[in-house]
Amino acid sequence: MSSHRYIQSLIRGCGRNTMRNSVLKSSVTMNNVQPMCGVQIARYQSTANTSSLGVDGTSWTSQAVSDKLISPTTDYIPSPPPVPDGLVDDLTVQTTLNALGEPTLASIGLGGWLPSGMYQSMLEALHISTGMPWWSSIVLSTIVLRIVIFPLVIKSQRNAAHLHNHMPTMTRLQQKFSEARASGNQVETVQAANELSSFMQRNEISPFKNFLVPLAQVPIFLSVFWGLRGMASAPVESLKEGGLYWFTDLTLCDPFYILPLVTMATLLATVELGAEGLKSAQMGHILKWFMRGLPFAMFPVVANFPAAMCCYWLTSNVFSLLQVLFLKIPRVRTYFQIQQQVKHEDSAIPKKNFVEGFKESWKSTKMVNEMEQRAQIDLMRFKKAGAGPLVKTFPYDPTKVKKSSAISAKSKS
Repeated sequence: MSSHRYIQSLIRGCGRNTMRNSVLKSSVTMNNVQPMCGVQIARYQSTANTSSLGVDGTSWTSQAVSDKLISPTTDYIPSPPPVPDGLVDDLTVQTTLNALGEPTLASIGLGGWLPSGMYQSMLEALHISTGMPWWSSIVLSTIVLRIVIFPLVIKSQRNAAHLHNHMPTMTRLQQKFSEARASGNQVETVQAANELSSFMQRNEISPFKNFLVPLAQVPIFLSVFWGLRGMASAPVESLKEGGLYWFTDLTLCDPFYILPLVTMATLLATVELGAEGLKSAQMGHILKWFMRGLPFAMFPVVANFPAAMCCYWLTSNVFSLLQVLFLKIPRVRTYFQIQQQVKHEDSAIPKKNFVEGFKESWKSTKMVNEMEQRAQIDLMRFKKAGAGPLVKTFPYDPTKVKKSSAISAKSKS
């Protein structure tokens, strides 16, 4: 009977110990501990500090078993899961090298069919085919772009020379129109305007043709700007060593500000000499001084441009200045059918300083605004008079003549 109870207690102890092991297994690591049952439980319960042998033959004590069961492991780091097949090939960046051993622009996300991307592709083709450094490739690409728009330059120079030869008469008619407008006489103003317009049509004068080259250069300039800025921001590693002298790194701005300073100086020279077909003397007073002050206002901004951008802009300005000298040769002007400019006397074209010209322009603008306001007020009064009731402007109603006055008028007759 006692042996039967002993066996039942062993079974109950084994069940309780198995449940205890299953609970602790979720929070601790059971690498070296084996579940106990039967005689091992009785042995463990009877002797607390006696060494025993585990199932795997190792020797351990009850204190060691309790430490392994209670203390959690903190140094265990699970191994990462394996990478699925085919994913490694997708994550690998394929870098394509060109003939010079440099990564192509397409492999780093540049190029494309946008205007800036097309310029990047053209610049890369020049760099690879000629083997020249990046700075010389930029210079060569700038020359190519300026040659493309050279026919527009010829057309603009023809119009500028034609306008210069008729400038004295144009100035006289414009002065007559300004005086008529200042007097407030609308009849004389219209007559002066018609006279000036007929003179320009008769001689085929169009001042707006002088803006052909600047307008054509705007999209080219923006395309080159965004293209070079994208290459500098990527960055193209070979562009960092593609400069020369003091600006070897074309992705950074000039540390000595020499390139921005020379670029703005040549820009001012192109404005004064009319390199793009528009001289400062042929501009309006406000536009002339605006163009003269533009290089000074832009210098702080251009100073932060990458050296590659300043290299392009400086090359374009130098090309414009050389183009002016080339087109001043008499044989060249004859070949391109550009008129020789007539030298006018100083009295034929009156010159004014900045203050006088600004005062006159401000007075003319103010007068035009006053005349427009006056015309609007007259129009409002005319509409009000036509839609409202009649205003009484006489002391009596002529439609209602008194009988006595009518009889007296008959008697007199």
